[in-house]
Amino acid sequence: MLCRAMSSFLVLLLLCCCAFASASVPSLTSANFKDEVFNTGRNAFVKFFAPWCGHCKAMAPAWEKLAETYDGSSSVLIAEVDCTVESDVCSQYGVRGYPTIKYFTTETGEEPQDYNGGRSFDDFKGFADDKLLVKCTLADQEGCSDKEKAYIVKAQKMGKEEVDKQLKRLSDMSSSSMKAELKAWVRQRVGILKQVASA
Repeated sequence: MLCRAMSSFLVLLLLCCCAFASASVPSLTSANFKDEVFNTGRNAFVKFFAPWCGHCKAMAPAWEKLAETYDGSSSVLIAEVDCTVESDVCSQYGVRGYPTIKYFTTETGEEPQDYNGGRSFDDFKGFADDKLLVKCTLADQEGCSDKEKAYIVKAQKMGKEEVDKQLKRLSDMSSSSMKAELKAWVRQRVGILKQVASA
């Protein structure tokens, strides 16, 4: 009897621990996807998965650690979509197998890029640091160039309508053909404006 009670307790404890671990990764749904991915001023790294998928389960600890690493980041969102629940979202972004990882940046807009790198924590973090982490943020301007700092001051003086107008203008420009340094400056300004809009 004691053995059965003890094993029931251990199973319950294990289930609680698993639920707590997966709770560290923000879940995206059809109701919050657009707001979280496109309207926060952050670049998003999104895992599309199915709970029954063996590869997804194997990758989960690395993804959870990544989400904890960037928790509270003003420039990077690590999130996941359960495709067994949110099939419309997964279908919209062309998910056909699990896990599928995509990233959304000011450069990609609403057309994400597939992540095809390694599946370890170090692989994910290296990619996020290199491609997604904005070095210049409103909260910490230490990583900002003088040009970016001047634009932050200018952007913070704009009203919401002007910020939205400039975001649209720059987003439209970003799909045009231009020199790499100009495209980078457009991306930087879009990132700053999105941060100002969500502040």
